[in-house]
Amino acid sequence: MYALVMLHSIVRWLVLAGALLALVGARVTGDSGRDGWGAKAGFLYTVLLDVQVLIGLIIWVLESGWKLNAFFAYVHPVAMLLALVIAHFGRTQQKKTVPAAGFWPFLVSLALVVAGIPWAQ
Repeated sequence: MYALVMLHSIVRWLVLAGALLALVGARVTGDSGRDGWGAKAGFLYTVLLDVQVLIGLIIWVLESGWKLNAFFAYVHPVAMLLALVIAHFGRTQQKKTVPAAGFWPFLVSLALVVAGIPWAQ
């Protein structure tokens, strides 16, 4: 279990870096083609967030997370799942239109991720 928690902690930084890259990619590439690096950065962010949420759910189930304090039982998982849904919405918007369409959903998703991280453990 310790290895999973450490992996979850490490992937957190990859998710944050991926989110920043997706935001920059959406802003810089703007209305250019859907296959540019901005769209790929959005894809990378959603994949990293998928992996992070999957690891987190495995830890939550195996550690009986619902029995922990209110933050780990409810706030953290709900914030991260909501961030995941919003990030996928942004990615869908990118695929349908242009990379810039993912900027605001990615920003909201990142805000939820940052708000849901247990910074003081």
